Amino acid sequence: MAPIPGPLPAPPADPGQGAWGSQPIYSRADDVAFAKVAAAASVAADAAGWTHASAHLNHYLDNTGKLLTINADAVFRDVSAAHTKATSIAETEIRRITTEASATQNYDNPVQFQSQWSGFYITRALSDDWFFAMGGIHLSATGVVTVHKPTDGAQPSITAEYKLHVHDRYNWDGDKSTEIAGITVSDKRMGALHTAGLAREYDIAGSSEVRRFEGTVPSNGPVNLPGTPGGRDGERSDPTR
Repeated sequence: MAPIPGPLPAPPADPGQGAWGSQPIYSRADDVAFAKVAAAASVAADAAGWTHASAHLNHYLDNTGKLLTINADAVFRDVSAAHTKATSIAETEIRRITTEASATQNYDNPVQFQSQWSGFYITRALSDDWFFAMGGIHLSATGVVTVHKPTDGAQPSITAEYKLHVHDRYNWDGDKSTEIAGITVSDKRMGALHTAGLAREYDIAGSSEVRRFEGTVPSNGPVNLPGTPGGRDGERSDPTR
């Protein structure tokens, strides 16, 4: 098989609250005080079991702006709807390549794919932890598909290897308020820590382990792509997943 390509460049980010450290020094006293509230919210989130929300907030307060690499399979295990969406992106690409290979008789040649990014929102109903850790995210899939030459008029079989990708920009760019484990914070106050130079927005990215599929792509109905490793077992057609 050819190597699995990486994802396309990151999608455009939300504007956030403004440039880092752009506030005048004389207006930052209230932000210095609020930074202690934000740190307390991180401790409370961890105590509530929202370990990813706490870690992501801590990374913001660390004020480095460095990329945070996450375990994408952990997201997909905890938020099954995100896994379903990401898998459907992979399925669309696999089906497209299979159809094109059959039409052009391009058999036994590995074909790489990189999907576009697609938006997805993790609500509190899906996961409190990942809602506070990321909220709105982008998903994509990349992989390699080989369509094998059929025999005796049979439907061609394929071999596919692929990864699912997650991307987010950690910022506080809205005008709403929320409660994190009993502590009320607002987007405006949290975002002001960035413009005061006391915290820093950053990118979040992660890729799943390699998924492998061997079989046929039916004309109708889903392709039975793998579930999340170590998570909800079974194929997409398994209603108990």
